[in-house]
Amino acid sequence: MNKEKIKNKLIYFLALGLMCLSLVFIMYNFFYKTVEIDIMKNIKLIYTGENGNASVTVENKTEDLNQRIQEFIESVTYQVSPNTNLSNGDTIHVIASYDEELASTYHYLPINTEKEFIVQGLNNRFESKEEIPEEYLTDILQESKNYIEEHSDEIYLLDPRNTDNDDIKLNDTHMLYCAFLKSTQTSDRIISVYQLDYTSQGQNTTIYYLVCVPNINDGNQVIKQNIYGERAYLSSEELQNLNIESYIQRVFGTQFSIEKIEIVPDQDQSHEE
Repeated sequence: MNKEKIKNKLIYFLALGLMCLSLVFIMYNFFYKTVEIDIMKNIKLIYTGENGNASVTVENKTEDLNQRIQEFIESVTYQVSPNTNLSNGDTIHVIASYDEELASTYHYLPINTEKEFIVQGLNNRFESKEEIPEEYLTDILQESKNYIEEHSDEIYLLDPRNTDNDDIKLNDTHMLYCAFLKSTQTSDRIISVYQLDYTSQGQNTTIYYLVCVPNINDGNQVIKQNIYGERAYLSSEELQNLNIESYIQRVFGTQFSIEKIEIVPDQDQSHEE
């Protein structure tokens, strides 16, 4: 009987001891152990601009199940030097800053707080319109037309004389002019000027409208959200002769070199029921 009691006590105290050791181990790992965190791991360099004229921002894509680590990572900021006029092959230096108080509280030791990267993958500008691939140009012009289609009612109402927004019908769309605009100060672009013929409440109206597709480069992508348009305010003389080239030169000639793109007839489109 005494032996059985002694045995039970030994088992009890052994279990209690193991439980205490486990608690000490858990407390040490979660509250006292210093944990190294690589704050350059999983970062992503996001470039804006093109080869020779780009900048970069840094994002950390780490998603950790440990809420404390995630909180700490989200407190990290990054500085990049240099960060203007970047070209492929350039070396950039990234320095990470972090919340030192938070790191001390959670016993984190940040490592790799500085790192160098080679710039790569930047798109190149075209030297002239001849370098623009035909398929890419076709996509650009198609998206220009799509922009007209999607905003046709809004374009009609840009004319202050057009106040009636009922029964607006876009009858015909004709591209009158297209050009490649090249600049050293901003992105290169392709602009298209359209003649839009409307009918509303039995009245015919003609509006001249310009669509701009910026960021033209050898990435060969049309960034739809960057496309924009504006009404083309031709002078009386330009209207009389329908001299679109004079209008384009007047508006863009001081900022861009202008290369006219010949329009293929079947690129015009009509709207008929």
